[in-house]
Amino acid sequence: MTDWEIVLVLAGVPLAIMVLLGLLTLGPNFRRPPRYRPGQPWPYPPVWWTANPEALHAATTGHQNPPTSDGARGGCRGDW
Repeated sequence: MTDWEIVLVLAGVPLAIMVLLGLLTLGPNFRRPPRYRPGQPWPYPPVWWTANPEALHAATTGHQNPPTSDGARGGCRGDW
């Protein structure tokens, strides 16, 4: 192999790969919908996520704890 062939293999191939990856990264993306911009209407339904689905189910079925008569109102002390 000549010196130029070695340079093309060792420098040209990685450079071509970097250019290809750059074009794929910075080029137009045809699969994505247009981005949401503030002030535009939100066309999608709300999605609710919870880490405890049982508690969400209990809250939506109308199950509530009965009120206490000792006057405790909650707070940071944890006596509610």
